[in-house]
Amino acid sequence: MLTHTFTEYDQPRITIHEISNNLDLDAPLKLHSYHLIMVEAGHMTVDLNFNIYEMTGNSTLHISAGDIIRNIVPSEDLKGYHIVFSPEFQNEMRTIRKSPINLQLKKEFPYQTFSKEEYEYLQASVRKTIRYMELPSHHYRSIVIKNEIQNLLLDISDKRRTENQLSPDMDSQDHNETIRKRFRALIDGYCVMHHQVNWYAEALKISPDYLSKIIREHDGTSASVWIHKSIIETAKSLLKNFDLSIKEISLRLNFPDQSSFGRFFKSITGQSPKAFREGLTCR
Repeated sequence: MLTHTFTEYDQPRITIHEISNNLDLDAPLKLHSYHLIMVEAGHMTVDLNFNIYEMTGNSTLHISAGDIIRNIVPSEDLKGYHIVFSPEFQNEMRTIRKSPINLQLKKEFPYQTFSKEEYEYLQASVRKTIRYMELPSHHYRSIVIKNEIQNLLLDISDKRRTENQLSPDMDSQDHNETIRKRFRALIDGYCVMHHQVNWYAEALKISPDYLSKIIREHDGTSASVWIHKSIIETAKSLLKNFDLSIKEISLRLNFPDQSSFGRFFKSITGQSPKAFREGLTCR
């Protein structure tokens, strides 16, 4: 299996494996980086987050950090690419694209199929990236590689958005369920940075009142409750790391100061962050 790596700041940023039936992923495992699998020929069964994806020729599968792969079964004639992005590079690409809807749809529809012509276009971006990875003396090598990868991801995102956008004639129940799933995906990706319902409603292209109505009809709570629960879950996870001060955690969760975070945490849990952390040491 041939492997190509783009290194920047003395760290591997992108690794491209030209895969066959010896795909370099030992399941089961929980991933800590961002992956893109592209199948050109053959087929592969992937058990991702308890969903089974039957990958065939001319298809792609996005795998995000935190996803769980339970099993992978490649065919003998499998051919394609396995691209691994460092968390730092993925964050950089996400900042460039600045589209929360991409993250939302990627979580909901990680598997994508293409026509032969469409896949060949994606493949050309990968091959060009590999070519520049092998040209360390090229003055603009880093820029070209990033542009090609960005084009690749945007082409896949465009196909996904075109095929999975909300249809105006969709059944009301299906429409609301889709909104809820996409709202949950957005919260998973952005609750640390965005605490207000308005931001999520704007990303979903609906009004805040309509979003709250859909959530309330589902379980009797409000959209803000969903956001706050996710923030609290993240906060509790961070508080278990005793190397982080409560002030540092407040900043990570995008609160203006430690006091604001403390008031928010206590209003939801009934105890201060400090008391919650002290309770952990008593167990």
